[in-house]
Amino acid sequence: MCNRRRHANPVSPLLASSVASAGALIRFGGGVAEMRGSIGGTTFARNRGGAYARNRTTPLNPASVRQSAVRATLADLSAAWSNALTASERAAWELYAANVPLLNSLGEARQVSGVNMYVRTNQLVLDCGGSRIDAAPTIFTVGPTISPTYVLDEAADELDITDLGGFTIPAEGTYLFIAQGTPQNAGVNFFRSPFRKIRGELLATGHVFPDTGTPLAFPIAAGQADFIRTIAITADGRVGGESVQRFLVS
Repeated sequence: MCNRRRHANPVSPLLASSVASAGALIRFGGGVAEMRGSIGGTTFARNRGGAYARNRTTPLNPASVRQSAVRATLADLSAAWSNALTASERAAWELYAANVPLLNSLGEARQVSGVNMYVRTNQLVLDCGGSRIDAAPTIFTVGPTISPTYVLDEAADELDITDLGGFTIPAEGTYLFIAQGTPQNAGVNFFRSPFRKIRGELLATGHVFPDTGTPLAFPIAAGQADFIRTIAITADGRVGGESVQRFLVS
């Protein structure tokens, strides 16, 4: 009896329905309940309508001034991890990372390395105008998730902050990073990227609200859906959860 080697299709055995190249709804089966990311030329994701697949696209690389600056910061932080931090400081970041798992796109906890946690924290802190944090957090939690009350001013293409959604700034302050997504049609309810930074700073306790006049990165118009992403970072370097809010410009 001869044995035949069968080359399995990486997609079809896992799915109860086929995947169209341009996009299709998916019903999972065969023990697979969820799928995110890309296999070959197909990207799997989920929105309010359910799971779907689309053609995988390669983003453009415009090498903008900001993009180049972010890359330079990442390179500097990687070098600092190897050359500036002491062995005990690196060990402290490894300990923090081991005790604070992060969530992947499926909402599952995953462990990251100490250097990844160090770079993740400091890229945001430096982008908010802060100084590099070499000492790892000693509180083994993530930072707060903040959902401020925003008002978008269509006439001025500006963002106003009414309050921090019930969050109280501690004595040592909190870094606040805000980014705007590219405006979308009104029917779009979920948006992942691209986002562009519009503000980043350390907010001190007693910060006065309303805080008005933050320029938007993209002009907005009535009838568009706009998405604002907010990330808070504690003064000791704990990155909070990402909050993305949708606004219908009127």
